[in-house]
Order: sequence, then C-alpha cells, then structure tokens
Amino acid sequence: MNTLNQHKLYLLGSDEKISELSNKESAVILAVSDSHGRPEILKTILKEFGPKADALVFCGDGIEDLNKILNEDFIPPVVALVHGNGDESTMKLIVNKAYDIYSEIKVPAAVNFNAAGTNILVTHGHMFGVYYGTAGLENHAKETGASLVFYGHSHIADISEQSGFTFINPGSCSLPRQGLPPSFAVIKTAGSKRPECTFYEIKVSLSEGFKFVPFSPALRRW
Repeated sequence: MNTLNQHKLYLLGSDEKISELSNKESAVILAVSDSHGRPEILKTILKEFGPKADALVFCGDGIEDLNKILNEDFIPPVVALVHGNGDESTMKLIVNKAYDIYSEIKVPAAVNFNAAGTNILVTHGHMFGVYYGTAGLENHAKETGASLVFYGHSHIADISEQSGFTFINPGSCSLPRQGLPPSFAVIKTAGSKRPECTFYEIKVSLSEGFKFVPFSPALRRW
C-alpha cells in the first residue's frame, strides 16, 4: 500500500521524496486531468504509467476519482493535485478503507513545486480564463516563479510556449472536446532545458481493452 501524507506545500508525499524530486537531474511527470467520474480510466493509466513516474500531476475535476486509488502501490511517490470547478476544496483522504480511517486534506486551487530544478505551477484553469488563452496563467506563473505550467478545464490537449513559459494541458482522460481523443501526458523535465512532452490517446476496444497511443497536438509558439 502506498501511504501519502500532505506536505506543507499541499503536495502529497513524504518530505524525503519531495526533496529527492527537487534534486533529481531529470524527472518524469505524469499529467492527467478532468476524469469526471471515471475512476477506472485513471486507474488504468496509473497502473501503466505510475510506476515509471517520479510525480503525478492531477489538474482537477475528478479528485474523488483519484482518491479511490491514491493508496495503491502504482501511485508515484509525489502527487500534486488541485481542485477544479466541479470539485470540493477539501477531501477525505482514504487512509484505511477496511477500518474506515480517513484524513481530511486541503485541495488547493493552485500548487507550486520543484522537479529536477524546474519550478512548476499546477492549476485547473477556470480562475485564469483559459478558454481565452494563457495570459492569466502567465501572470500567475510570473508571480510564483514557475516556468512550467500544467492546467486543465478546457478538455483540450495542448502545449504552447510563450515568453519563456511552457503551458501544458493534458486534455481530458474521459470527456475530450474539439474532436480530440481522450488523453493524458508524460513530461520529462531537467532544469532549464525545454520540457519533453508526449501526449497519449486513450483507445478502448472490446477485444483489446485500453491502449495508449502517442499523438501530437500542435505546439504553439506566440
């Protein structure tokens, strides 16, 4: 069983693992968002990609889906999660379901952390007008010193670069929009180097079950 405690930065994970993440030469981040009541999709993604990741970023709208599996062994050692417009700002973290033991934690609107020397901002996006662009996110990133920003809300997988900032929306793993497939993203970051991002389409069939296939939303530079 994977036991996660809430850190003072609102991350889930031990002080040791959070410090290790910051000091790595490079780090792999699994980014997922907007599951909207489909915990089985989250579980399948995390069983496949969680053991290979140093951290999980969840960009909101589905925190209770994530809560159902947070104590599983395939969850990465550090978790950054934020609430979306469809979530509560607190969550009863399941410590031991068999004995009905829970720990109430705060789920913030935004969280900052460091992975391999890269300062990262995570937010859902509904408070920053992401339907109209990333200007609001950029302003908040400047205030917090982040160069890499993860967000959700639009249900549109996207990566863009502007003024030295990288903005990544992993898309919705259950309810995508604009003709895009259900998706998530895996990111490798290393200090000041440009993050390497791979988006994965989620395919489901009766014969093969879930399959994860890389695909490429267009990179936008402003």
